[in-house]
Amino acid sequence: MNAMEDRIFTARKITPNTYVITGTGCDSYLLLGDESAILIDSGMSKRNLKEFCQTLTDLPFAGVINTHGHGDHTLGNGWFKKAFMHPLAVEDARRGFGDLTGYPTDYDIETVEEGQIFNIGNRELEIIYIGAHSLGSIAILDRTYRILFTGDELDPGQVLCNMNGEKSPGQTIENHQRNMKKLKARFDEYDIICPAHNGTPIDKTYVNDFIILDQMIMDGVPGREDISSPTLPFKRPDGALRQNYKCAHICYHPNTIFED
Repeated sequence: MNAMEDRIFTARKITPNTYVITGTGCDSYLLLGDESAILIDSGMSKRNLKEFCQTLTDLPFAGVINTHGHGDHTLGNGWFKKAFMHPLAVEDARRGFGDLTGYPTDYDIETVEEGQIFNIGNRELEIIYIGAHSLGSIAILDRTYRILFTGDELDPGQVLCNMNGEKSPGQTIENHQRNMKKLKARFDEYDIICPAHNGTPIDKTYVNDFIILDQMIMDGVPGREDISSPTLPFKRPDGALRQNYKCAHICYHPNTIFED
């Protein structure tokens, strides 16, 4: 049994109708409406996450919304049979991390678009496109209960923004800041942020800190080579740097700061 199979699911309430579930490989969120339930990110455990969720609610499940397509957010999708994601996330989700042995892969994918609304019964969720860490990234704004779910594009550990140095339109610090400003424009519509890793919920002022941090990088403030941390244990790619402002951290490459 591997490390992911050894992990036990745990759940705690963020609000009376919102759970954060740990043990999946990311922070997954179970949202309960009056008519149905929906999960944000299914993680990468080979244990049946839906069975665990059904110990928390009797509501029928509308499916999973994936913040992006990386395997640590999508490999549990098959337990729920239907997943909603941005079109640019589909290829990553189907590929996973290469070895899909033991994962349920028979599920339907429905793509989403900017501004799309999910209503699970007196609870409205709006899709906001914010691709940079992954070009298929979305945020989900819970317009009813004033929560913003940001996946890996904003979290209290570090945001990984194209550290390998290969140019890819959109996967840049410049575009990351553009997306943070997009979230800032909606500042009055949410009270807390729920990221996918490294602690949740967090204060919405992280948005301001990331805007300033992105600007520091674009202004040429030197980054550091010591990118390793307890939540980022792997060796840094050649040339990758780390920069921080207050509690916001970004790992990036000097070649991928600006859009062409």
